[in-house]
Amino acid sequence: MKFIFTLFVLFQFISPAAIAGEPDYYVSQIPDSLKKNANSVIRVYETTFRVDADYKAVNTVLYAITLLNSRALDEAELRVIYDKHSSVNYLKFRIFNGSGEDITHSFKTLEVTDESATPGGTLYSDSRCKVVSPLLAQYPVTIEYSFEVKSQVIFNYPAWSPITATNMSLQAAKFTLITPKSQKPRIKAVYLVPEATVSSDDQNNSYTWKISNIKAIDIEPFSPPYYELIPNLLIAPDHVSYDEYDDVFNTWMDFGKFLTYLIDGRDQLPAETILKVKEMVKDCPDKRSKVKKVYEYMQHRTRYVGVQIGIGGWQPIPADYVDKKGYGDCKGLVNYTKALLKTIGIESYYTLVKAGNNSTPVITDFPGNQFNHVILCVPDNRDTIWLECTSQLNAFGFLGSFTDNRIALVLHDNGASLVRTIVYDENKNTSDRKISIVLDEEGDASVDVFTVNKAIQSEEIEDVINESPDDQRKDFLKHVGYSDCTINSLKFTLNGDFIPVSSTQATLFVPAYASKSGNRIFIPLVTPDRFIAVPQNTVARVNDVVIRKAFSDRDSIQISPPAGFSSEFIPGKQVIESKFGKYTLTVELIGGQLYSYRSMVLYADRYKAKDYSDFIAFLKKISKADQSKVVLAEQK
Repeated sequence: MKFIFTLFVLFQFISPAAIAGEPDYYVSQIPDSLKKNANSVIRVYETTFRVDADYKAVNTVLYAITLLNSRALDEAELRVIYDKHSSVNYLKFRIFNGSGEDITHSFKTLEVTDESATPGGTLYSDSRCKVVSPLLAQYPVTIEYSFEVKSQVIFNYPAWSPITATNMSLQAAKFTLITPKSQKPRIKAVYLVPEATVSSDDQNNSYTWKISNIKAIDIEPFSPPYYELIPNLLIAPDHVSYDEYDDVFNTWMDFGKFLTYLIDGRDQLPAETILKVKEMVKDCPDKRSKVKKVYEYMQHRTRYVGVQIGIGGWQPIPADYVDKKGYGDCKGLVNYTKALLKTIGIESYYTLVKAGNNSTPVITDFPGNQFNHVILCVPDNRDTIWLECTSQLNAFGFLGSFTDNRIALVLHDNGASLVRTIVYDENKNTSDRKISIVLDEEGDASVDVFTVNKAIQSEEIEDVINESPDDQRKDFLKHVGYSDCTINSLKFTLNGDFIPVSSTQATLFVPAYASKSGNRIFIPLVTPDRFIAVPQNTVARVNDVVIRKAFSDRDSIQISPPAGFSSEFIPGKQVIESKFGKYTLTVELIGGQLYSYRSMVLYADRYKAKDYSDFIAFLKKISKADQSKVVLAEQK
């Protein structure tokens, strides 16, 4: 399992403006177009973010959301984050029924609580949050929040993304940024955000953005991530001032200089550790083997624990602390590994990345806080070595789906540059399977399966390799695809560097593997877990088609038919090719044995919405081919 350190974008939630008189939260006032595909509707979302000459800020929010049904219950909760650089001046809430009547009094036990803002895996954190978490029994219902947060801006203004979930529509939202004329905030409208209305007085500039009547997004299969489809406004200061650091903030180099300042001097290690590391690598023949030895040393003697203290959780704990305690978060473990490598003269770079399978892409022309994880970059003559330092199981040099193919910010030479992490394409991300099947005359089968997965396809084994045998069997049965089978033996292995290689070896008894009808047996040629799910194609496609992960699957199956049966039908060779991938299925009868060979390759790419029907047609052809069967007839 990988972990992300939390980068708290303070005040990113919402910000108020006053509304004269009582609000009109009648559900009947919501246009029907905003109810379509919606579980919730944001009625009003008004934010005013005011910055003074010393980069102190006040964020004021008014936010009301109508929950149309219970599927939106999670959206009722509000969490306002603060830390030692900020404070919550007030937080208020009111609740209204579908007729717009204030029913707050009926929630007698509902109150604002104060909690840690970090998850249970965090040991230390100075980030807190004010929380309101209503339990609702009737729908529709509207919750209105208003709050204000005062802070010292360090390097971050709040991003404005008023729609926070799929199946959420928006009636009206407004964001106002007020800054002294001496400041030049950097602004990037990413999607669905109109030009700002700009006004000025003697001292300040005011920028206001308004949006309204944004329909709910109903995510389509193979759709772009929803954050690409909703309004998103990025804002950042032009200056960073923290502690003794005071400088401009306009480029990635500027941001890198500040982050380097936070890290500088935190790489000291005890003398005995330095001697131990030097002794440990003295017989290693080259740089790569030395890096591997240090990486495995770090893995074996540390574990991940969240430590979100200091400047918004951005500064790593010192390397000597990690060395003594044996734990750290991603920042601390990367800084520790970097320090270990430094003791043997190997240069490495602290690297920020946006992690997670559904993470937002980094906007490369907008320098600023767009990251949530840290990895280590080690230059090498053959290729860059990437190190994920939070996992005790991760293969040396392997990033995996958590951080592969991302824009990352590498800190170096008191600056920084953007790079792309490694891409695991269809040539690396493979699954090869050999199956031997012995059928009896009733269609029951003894099955031997040996599967070798590489790269991202090996990750599922990482999750089960250390489980108990019982849990491993349960997990295997979830994925194997046979509704009723007996596992006679099961073994997992995980090996390899850079491209991890996992294997699964199993012997099974599968009742009714082949179906019998009269004197015929119908034998499937593809195992159920290889079947491709084909989305319904009932409405016109709106969004681009995104295939995020490429892969190659290859299956070789030998089937021993029962005595007294001969082949009546053997499917011909099937080849399906398109720009999306390639599929082949071949069946042969040799010496009384059936041999089936299946290959499927899917390419990662992005296509226009008009290509969706072709993509569905491609998948349907594969699905039909996967249903192919050999027919055996009993000899009379």
